[in-house]
Amino acid sequence: MSTRATIACKQEDGRYAAIYLHFDGYQDHAGRVLKEHYTSIESARTLVAGGDIRSLANDGTPERFTDGNHAVVMPTRAALHEFARNCGAEYIYVFEDEAWHSHKL
Repeated sequence: MSTRATIACKQEDGRYAAIYLHFDGYQDHAGRVLKEHYTSIESARTLVAGGDIRSLANDGTPERFTDGNHAVVMPTRAALHEFARNCGAEYIYVFEDEAWHSHKL
């Protein structure tokens, strides 16, 4: 069984760019890796811009799907939560206000 998650960045215009994470989306792994290796809005945006992720290694390296989707942009936090639920995500990680914020669905 995989623990799915959504990783997102709040954009300057208030919208959210988001991707799907398939494996190890729980806070002790994905949450920790994001906080340790993606510490700026620039690094978080680069991660999200690369598209959907199969897994995140302990060193922060994303394993991307060869046929993964690009980031999706949602207009509101409610739309972001709907996207996450549609992906089967158990967690949402959002980089905004200079830090990662997590929410268990």
